[in-house]
Amino acid sequence: MPVQDSASALEEAAARWALRVDAGTLSAQEEAELDAWTKADVRHAGAFARAMAASAYLDRAVALGAPGAAMAVAQPAPAEPKPGRSQLSRRMWMGGAAGALAASLVAAVAVKPWSSAERLSTPRGSIRRVALADGSALTLNTGASVEVNFAPQTRGIRLLAGEANFDVTRDRTRPFTVDAGIAQIQVVGTSFLVRILEVGGVSVTVREGIVDVRTDLAGVTRLLAGDRLIVPANGQGLVRDRLTPAAVDKAGLWQSGELDLTGMTLGDAAAEFARYSDRPIVIADPAVARLKVAGIYSISDPAGFAQAAADSMDLQLDQSDAGLRLSRRR
Repeated sequence: MPVQDSASALEEAAARWALRVDAGTLSAQEEAELDAWTKADVRHAGAFARAMAASAYLDRAVALGAPGAAMAVAQPAPAEPKPGRSQLSRRMWMGGAAGALAASLVAAVAVKPWSSAERLSTPRGSIRRVALADGSALTLNTGASVEVNFAPQTRGIRLLAGEANFDVTRDRTRPFTVDAGIAQIQVVGTSFLVRILEVGGVSVTVREGIVDVRTDLAGVTRLLAGDRLIVPANGQGLVRDRLTPAAVDKAGLWQSGELDLTGMTLGDAAAEFARYSDRPIVIADPAVARLKVAGIYSISDPAGFAQAAADSMDLQLDQSDAGLRLSRRR
């Protein structure tokens, strides 16, 4: 794909690359061409980040059932990629499932290049993806809040609440830092998730590259792709896990508007849905709450999940405005 100089041609070229990445149709040679194109000019990298953010925004709208978009339903696990094809879509950018967006539709979504002293947040049930001024992309999960503080020599984000995914454009002269309170994360260019846990503490999951996590008591811990670090609320007793590629993808599945609940208890699954919906799943019986669940479900459809649980576990589901109550059949 030739280098484009005009602004409109550059955005069109970036949109075409984004569509092919999202569809997972890049060969190894084409992926190398994309890498060379984005490295040839910082404007190319920025345009590609904006196109990917726009594509992700539209996919999230579909997954979350936004006005004018198709409502997401429980989905089977994604198919294995074809041999020789790029896995960049799911591994680096976690693009959605649309894969056939027109370039004009991508261009129609305005993505503001956020810079210094900007506060960004998402209400419950929403997911938001933003292209930052340096070409990086930030995805905020439900109820998340951040403050962007970019300066000529630094790139800084304060995670105030919730969870966020960071796809960071490489710049060795300008490190990218995330302040999560009890933990400070620094990278040059990579992809990682940071979550402020409900019980206190911070979780950091690395999807690509290298991440350094600093705490007052433990100093610097270097993480590689596939590593997850849990920093307890008191800063002591850090827990480091090595995740499989499937587990890493599962940790970021919320960006596609889905939850993989396989292996969770029914009570834990209800708590996950409570993060996204004002309509709670209520389980009064501890024995019922301990039942194991499986499957991938839309985060916007707690009623669909509750019905599936009732059908598969022979439970009774009572629905009301107050919530969804699961219990043993009377």
